[in-house]
Amino acid sequence: ATANKAAACLKWLGITADSQISKPDSIVESFCDVLEEKLCFQEKERDMVLMHHDIHASFEDGSREVHRSSLQLYGDDTTSAMCKTVGYTAAVATDLLLSGHLKRKGILLPTSKDIYEPCLLALKKEGLTFVEEVVVETEEDLSFGA
Repeated sequence: ATANKAAACLKWLGITADSQISKPDSIVESFCDVLEEKLCFQEKERDMVLMHHDIHASFEDGSREVHRSSLQLYGDDTTSAMCKTVGYTAAVATDLLLSGHLKRKGILLPTSKDIYEPCLLALKKEGLTFVEEVVVETEEDLSFGA
């Protein structure tokens, strides 16, 4: 059954024994050409980026929390959601460097306030915001899967 599905996909993509290879020197680039042709957005189609994180915390007093953070972003007629999430983030970080806001050099993780606060503020202006919540776990929550 899996082989039949794979064969059907290859046929739909137009990859058969008789297919012409667009770039004989690079099978990867030729395959990218096929994907670009067959998998491009049609009119009124758009992409979506969905990101969700659950961070479980346990404290010395025995209490537990789940910190949840979710992002759901849709592309539009001019810019894909993937482009927005990757491109805007890179642009904001670049602006922080070029404007002189960051004085440190080297590989910097966005885990310090001087990086993440201005980045999150700028990304919020572009419509990239996470919905965050903290859920306190009860004994009932902990015994649910037992």
